[in-house]
Amino acid sequence: MTSPEFVELPEAPFPRTVYRTPNPEFEVSECYEISIHPVPGASDPQRCWIVREFHGYFEEATKTYHYQVETLHPNEPRHFMTFEEVMKAANEQILRRARDGFCFLFTKNYRNAPWYNRFEIILPSGNLKELP
Repeated sequence: MTSPEFVELPEAPFPRTVYRTPNPEFEVSECYEISIHPVPGASDPQRCWIVREFHGYFEEATKTYHYQVETLHPNEPRHFMTFEEVMKAANEQILRRARDGFCFLFTKNYRNAPWYNRFEIILPSGNLKELP
């Protein structure tokens, strides 16, 4: 049996990083980085996605992002999801972190400087308010 081929998304919606502050560049800032990944060698090409999460902080003085711990990384096939399921699960994880106070969301923007977009997560709805 050959492994299914995985197609890279043209504009990956992840990783997404949530901070407690809207301006993490001004101090050492605690954050969670949430991403989705296909599992190489998964037996079902439809159910081959997982959500991963790292907890760490960004240190502007050294321009360094430090991962302290991987807080979510399922590795058993029973946790593999379809693309639709993994998108929903990742967004639920972002809302979970927002309820813990990490309500400033940063997403990558590959088209325009400063190369990211910033949002405030409005609770309890989970709606996003774009920040300048």
